[in-house]
Amino acid sequence: MVIYEVNLAIDGDIYPRFQLWLKKHIKEMLQLPGFIQASVLAPENEGTTEQEQLTVQYQLENRNALNVYFAEFAVTMREEGLSLFKNKFSTHRRIFEVHTNFLK
Repeated sequence: MVIYEVNLAIDGDIYPRFQLWLKKHIKEMLQLPGFIQASVLAPENEGTTEQEQLTVQYQLENRNALNVYFAEFAVTMREEGLSLFKNKFSTHRRIFEVHTNFLK
């Protein structure tokens, strides 16, 4: 399993609209091959008066599924957000290979 993490810094003046768009975007991402689920995380005490922070963590079946996303879908999936919100948000992405899961 692979975790694809997208950390977002969103300007406060677009934040409500961005959240609505993000829900739709995540549903579209989950239709892509290899995507299993997604979580939206809001870190405590990291927002400012100018920006809000969100993290989206996508779980994928494996690294190959993520490579297919990058090669075939990433540009198209990112275009709408860039077009709608221009320079009003920024992203930082990370990839994690899941080595071990522990259950209670």
